[in-house]
Amino acid sequence: MKFAIPPEYCLIVSAFSQASTLRGAAVLLGTDPAALVRKVQRINQEFGFLEKIGNRWTVTSSGQKIAHWTEEMINGQKILTEEAPRLRISAYSWLTEEMLIPNFQSLTTDFKSKYKWSIQMGGTDLEQELIYNRSDFVIHGKAPNDPNVAHRRICSFPWVPVVPYSWKEEVSRLNHKQLIDYLNERDFCRHAHLNPATVLNYSPKRTHDLIVDGVIGLRSAVIHALGWSALPAMSVQSALREKKLFKLNLPIKYSDDVSIWWMRSRKDASAQGKIIGAWIQAFEVI
Repeated sequence: MKFAIPPEYCLIVSAFSQASTLRGAAVLLGTDPAALVRKVQRINQEFGFLEKIGNRWTVTSSGQKIAHWTEEMINGQKILTEEAPRLRISAYSWLTEEMLIPNFQSLTTDFKSKYKWSIQMGGTDLEQELIYNRSDFVIHGKAPNDPNVAHRRICSFPWVPVVPYSWKEEVSRLNHKQLIDYLNERDFCRHAHLNPATVLNYSPKRTHDLIVDGVIGLRSAVIHALGWSALPAMSVQSALREKKLFKLNLPIKYSDDVSIWWMRSRKDASAQGKIIGAWIQAFEVI
């Protein structure tokens, strides 16, 4: 790379802005004063950042600007080198909201505060976050497609049937058959990419006109009493605690396998991913 002003010259001008003599500038730069004279003369002739007044070299007004910019760059580099390295995790928005952020403090403890973190709330194509180096790890409910992306299964995400909390009194006193009959009289809020029979082991008789493409929207639909549905257990933790939703006692077995992904070329990532995986396995689910 060719610089308009050689970086060495910027450092020399900065040294002269801090020292009052050639010898003082040489001490700051860790060089011999005799070796510095020729470079100082060249800076004066080619750039005009230094000028000689009497027997002393001084920094010109344009040189002061270069000195100030150089000091800012040096200070910025010091901050970067002193700052702990950063690790970036991408995950579904609902998983970030419900589990990653509330449990974040224990992650820093597990890593002994060695890193700074970025937790990114991603969309559907989380694989691209790794491939284009926008993230170091992805938490996902399936295996990746790209063979360059390594992964490790962490645990299962169970799905649970939920109803608006206002239905609790009615559904709590029903046995299994009565509950199914009751639900068949109510609208089922459907996830756009899931067959209800796959999740529930049976098909509800009534499906709401609203079909929602996403867990957060589906959760909101049930909270607002548009019907009942099935959702990942980890996505409804706060809604259950805040009594916005009520979990049904229906024996469904549907779940997602949770995996952590990283680029296979990252040799250090496997050990880091193991710690993140153990952190997620420890989450408490109601």
